[in-house]
Amino acid sequence: MTDEYEWLSLDPGESVVWTGQPRIWRIAGTAAGAAVVSLLAVAGAAFVTTQVPLDPAEFPVNPGLAVWAVAALVVASQVLGVAWAYLKVEHADYVLTDRRIYRKTGVFSETVTSVGVDRVQNTTLHKDWRGNLFDYGTVAVSTAGSGGADLTVSDLDDPEAFRDALQEQVRAAGERDEAGDDRGAAAGALDDATVEALLEETRRLRAVAERMEEHA
Repeated sequence: MTDEYEWLSLDPGESVVWTGQPRIWRIAGTAAGAAVVSLLAVAGAAFVTTQVPLDPAEFPVNPGLAVWAVAALVVASQVLGVAWAYLKVEHADYVLTDRRIYRKTGVFSETVTSVGVDRVQNTTLHKDWRGNLFDYGTVAVSTAGSGGADLTVSDLDDPEAFRDALQEQVRAAGERDEAGDDRGAAAGALDDATVEALLEETRRLRAVAERMEEHA
């Protein structure tokens, strides 16, 4: 699975348990706004060239062509804005492993942010009315001592699946930490034979000390 994510560098033994991307519909607002602006630009150019008297002798260039050129630039800028928004979605990836959460963003340059699952203190799922209607949302992840979200996994389809997978890994990390503490305590404990030997050595040293006091 990591072959699909060349940017992802995993530690030895680390395994991927979930992957995702922002939903492509997150650019719907951008696309709708671009469509409105483009239609207004075309309508404005049509109105000016057909309803407003323009004397070519008063302009250094053909006024009709100039108006349509401006409208074309407006439309082109809106198309580029939608294309840029699409590329930002396509180049965003979310990966959850059994050790960390990774978020990669950036089109021409990559930025990778990660948080260890053993540091996760709280997860918050945000859905507005559209998210409830179309089943998408954002999961904010915070760690102990942070003032807010350390990492946000935005605009996911079925965000509950990611949250459930993350909470499972957080529980597993907590169990590993507890098991490590138990092993450390067991390693530091003394067996009965060792305790008896130490007691015997203490008795011997005490007897030696008492004899030395008698001969002093």
